[in-house]
This record gives sequence, C-alpha cells and structure tokens, in this order.
Amino acid sequence: MISTVSNRQRSNRSKSLPVLVVEDNKDHQLLIGYSLRAKIPQAQPVFASSVQEALTHLKTTFGQQEDFPQLVLQDLYLPNPALGWQLLKDIRTHYPRLPVIILSSHQDTAIVETAYELGAHSFISKPMDLDEWEHYFRVLNEYWLGTVTLPSTG
Repeated sequence: MISTVSNRQRSNRSKSLPVLVVEDNKDHQLLIGYSLRAKIPQAQPVFASSVQEALTHLKTTFGQQEDFPQLVLQDLYLPNPALGWQLLKDIRTHYPRLPVIILSSHQDTAIVETAYELGAHSFISKPMDLDEWEHYFRVLNEYWLGTVTLPSTG
C-alpha cells in the first residue's frame, strides 16, 4: 500500500511550530531542546523555568500567530506538583485550546489521572536517556504534525 501525505499534513510539517517547554531542570532542558530540534526540525522551543515565566510568555505572545505556542510540554514538578497543577489549571482557563503534554518522572496512577482530569492532552513519563527522548519526539512529530488537526492559535 502506498502512503500519501495530505495537504494538511504537508502544511503542518513545513511551517514553524512554536513550543513552550516548561522545565526547571537545566539538564532536562538541554535533553529536550536537543531532541526536539533533532526530531522536529520546525520546532521553535522557548524554555520557561518557572510558572511565572511560562504565564508571562503566554500572555505576551497571545494573539501573535507566529510566536504563540502550538504546544506546551510541561514538567509537573516546578519544583513541586502543586505549582505544576496550578499552571495546568491556568492554561486550561485562559487558553483552553492550547494542547498541553505533561512530562513527569513520577508514574503514579493518581498523578496520571489527575493530569487528565485537569485537562492535559497527554502524559509522558520522562525518558532516562537521549535515545529515548529522541524516540519520543520522533513519535510526537508523526502524531502532532502528521496525524492530528490542530486548532488555530490565539
């Protein structure tokens, strides 16, 4: 069977993809940044190390098609989960169409369930090495830019 790429998928793959990465661990920022750029070349990651930085970026870029994130990758522990949950709630309240993927080293069932109940679109357990990060972003690229239809931003 021959696989074809729709016009929508070609359009998604060719335009830039602003991504807000909310992560307070500098080592994880480096891994995510490298893997994201390697496997999703059109990604334009912006890193926020705190809830306040993330909210400031969203507020500043809201309404700017080229800069407002089309996706948020959010660490849950910023540095504690109460801050992560509050950020997720704030994003859902002020930017309800903005897709949010929660990243966490903790895989407790209650944490995963809470993330979805509060409006996360996905929950990813943080990988342990660079190869796993690259695999996750390769799959995310296929899904996010090759499969789903994203809402308009702003």
